[in-house]
Amino acid sequence: MVGEPLHGRLRGRAAETAGIDRLLDRARSGAGGGVLILRGDAGIGKTALLDHAEARAAGMNVLRGSGIEAESDIPFAALHLLLSDRVDQIDALPAPQAAAMRAALGLARPDSGDKLLIGLALLTLLTEPADTPLLCLIDDAQWLDRESADALLFAARRVASRGIVFLIAMRDGWSRTGLPELTLTGLDADDADHLLAERAPEMSAERRDDLVEQARGNPLALIEFAAAGSGRLAGVPAEFERTVRDLPEPARLLLAVAAADDSGEPGVVVQAARDLGVPFGALEAAEDAGVVAVTRTAIGFRHPLLRAAAYQGVPVTRRIAVHRALAEVHARAGDADLRVRHLAAAALGTDETVAAELESAADDIRERSGPSGAASAYERAARLAGDPDVRARRLAAAAEAELAAGRLVRARSLADDAALAGGAEDTRARVDIVRAGVELEHGVPQAAGRMLLERARTYGDPQVRVRILEEAVFHAWSCGDRATAVQARDGLADGDETSVMLKALSALLYDDFTKALRLLTDTRTEDERLCLLAAEIALLAGDDAAAAEMSAHLVARCRRRGLLGLVPRGLAVQAWSRLCHGEHDEARALTREALEIAERAGQRRQAAVVKSIQARQAAVEGDEVRCRALSADGRVGDALGLLALGLGRPEDALEHLQDARRNTTPCTPPEILALIDTVGAAVAAGRPGAAVEPMSRLEAFARTAAQPWIDGVTSRFRALLTSDPDEAERHFTLALASHREGGRPFERARTELLYGEWLRRSRRRAQARARLRAALDVFERLGAVPWAERARGELRAAGQGGVRTGGDDVPGQLTAQEMQVVRLAMTGATNRQIAARLRLSHRTVAYHLYKAFPKLGVASRAELHRHVPA
Repeated sequence: MVGEPLHGRLRGRAAETAGIDRLLDRARSGAGGGVLILRGDAGIGKTALLDHAEARAAGMNVLRGSGIEAESDIPFAALHLLLSDRVDQIDALPAPQAAAMRAALGLARPDSGDKLLIGLALLTLLTEPADTPLLCLIDDAQWLDRESADALLFAARRVASRGIVFLIAMRDGWSRTGLPELTLTGLDADDADHLLAERAPEMSAERRDDLVEQARGNPLALIEFAAAGSGRLAGVPAEFERTVRDLPEPARLLLAVAAADDSGEPGVVVQAARDLGVPFGALEAAEDAGVVAVTRTAIGFRHPLLRAAAYQGVPVTRRIAVHRALAEVHARAGDADLRVRHLAAAALGTDETVAAELESAADDIRERSGPSGAASAYERAARLAGDPDVRARRLAAAAEAELAAGRLVRARSLADDAALAGGAEDTRARVDIVRAGVELEHGVPQAAGRMLLERARTYGDPQVRVRILEEAVFHAWSCGDRATAVQARDGLADGDETSVMLKALSALLYDDFTKALRLLTDTRTEDERLCLLAAEIALLAGDDAAAAEMSAHLVARCRRRGLLGLVPRGLAVQAWSRLCHGEHDEARALTREALEIAERAGQRRQAAVVKSIQARQAAVEGDEVRCRALSADGRVGDALGLLALGLGRPEDALEHLQDARRNTTPCTPPEILALIDTVGAAVAAGRPGAAVEPMSRLEAFARTAAQPWIDGVTSRFRALLTSDPDEAERHFTLALASHREGGRPFERARTELLYGEWLRRSRRRAQARARLRAALDVFERLGAVPWAERARGELRAAGQGGVRTGGDDVPGQLTAQEMQVVRLAMTGATNRQIAARLRLSHRTVAYHLYKAFPKLGVASRAELHRHVPA
């Protein structure tokens, strides 16, 4: 252990070890699990804290793994190593989880699989046996492949109620995960001096002072300084260099092979060593020196910096020979990707032959497993290119792959490198398109299309110019910049509109949704962006079922191909369609996932889109606190308008909605919903004049969309806006007939409610009650609390007996949150299910029921239906 004195505690880490001990005690006591991410520089003591946890894990199972730098581009490589001893437990998993995990670990036909199923499978494997808590230690997490990292973090976020403790050590590299983190800093001067004195009691105080200053509190540096009596650090600590240098030459060469291969797989090292004429037994000297630990399945370096020292411990000429030997081993194994990577590492300066092979391998990787692994291969090929134009082309390909994989910052960096390298017009255009893609999601969205429009003027090749303008139209339309989209479209000659995407976008600019969707669906394309566009147009046209189906297909395809950059946008379409279709639980899960992916990828625009969906759902359900929190940046005022309308404040609603419509992106679902709510608020506020313009636009949309639900909405408003009772009834009848053809249940329930209110005011109370009961049933099913309360109030006014709100005719007055909890409890939902629905803890749900029961005069859930009838 780093800095472990005689009493068995880490020097200078009392607070850190106490926190870890509390996590372990919690798991052992059955109170639940926990997770802690340890961040810090190499040698700062992260591994030592993992060692401490393992030593204190009495009564727990321990599972330990680490990231491997060379395998960071190989999907599920880290998970494969971590679960090597639990493979035989996979068959006991639920069938979908087992299938996903077998594919991830290479035990079945390769398939990137569903991340949710893989995460669930991992969580299930870690949970068993349920009666024994588990400590899962992950070192060097900065080198985990993305897929393994996602699965581990998925499991780590779900251990609160399970006896699992995750400790994950890493250098800076991951973005923030939302999990508890602890950043380790250097030891203070006193602790550092004590550590040196314990390790090197013969060292003078003056020397210790010097080394404490050089080490800047790094425990590993202090230990190595003590062992070597030296404090010179130049990349690799001098102590590591000396440890390797003192080994016999055959051992150094074998270490170089193991370090270059970086997988620690003994079979690979044995074969490469044989090709180099070195017996594998020569590695015993390195084991004896504590440089490596060799097992049947792995060769592990005691510390990553020792790996670097081993690699640097032989001359450059020998390192070249090592890579060539490894390339030959992988060639014999049929692994073309690893072969060409080692050939690239063996190249000095530029080597177009190897670079061309590497570029070809990158093409294969992208086609086979997606852009994530291809990007690094393209970049390596670029660095080996002697021709600047070729280098620029490969860097552009790397940038495109990173953008497709959702790594925006890296994509921008590579695009900048490609721009500096120059390149042909086609290459420069690809760079501009990548920059625009990054700007759309990570910067100022409106700047993306405008930048491409400006750049189009600099290209002489007509085909390149057309491509740039096409992308300008797409990006401008995506962020609602209609003016730029039209300008870019007008910049094309009549014969330039040849691509399906451009034809569809042109139709959209004239609000011809039907033509745009027909163009895309008739093409039956597998191009992901065209599929996304088709799903978005279906949603925009109000065809929620088609949008849900198209976006589900798109998201599944993008996941299979590693195109994570499009996944949040596809999930957002799914979430909108599910929410509009009344499937609130599904919408909630989809937005949660979409937001997590978008924020991790730095997709600020898409994160804002997802929050607007969440705000709309909160408004429907009457969750005022959440709706206002999600609307804090002012970009989702339409949700605040619906919230105010549901809470009976139409004047406030109208004010919010008028502001929102000035800021809402044209031709998007929020804009259409804002038009509906604006007309509704204007009528409710007694200001029919304020309904004229939005009603006109709503009727135009209805003619274009040709969906029954929007016909029902427009007929409803015609009924409310006319002063002729016969005409009003005719329109209400038409509205209900349209709604019966299918579509959005929330809008149908609003029509039923408004018709019921109109009937009650017309003294037709029996007919009113039928309409109001129908509205109440839907509002209750959707969890639309304020709308349900309004329907109940109207039912009482219409003479319906036995109807009361949670606050009427009961001992005490229920709060809005208590009423939500009680209503869900009446459906048979458990506390945990209610908690998931309302985004509360299950303890908070239990507290609300504890407070509500005495007010209602009940002792159990079974009595709720008698005291709080629907």
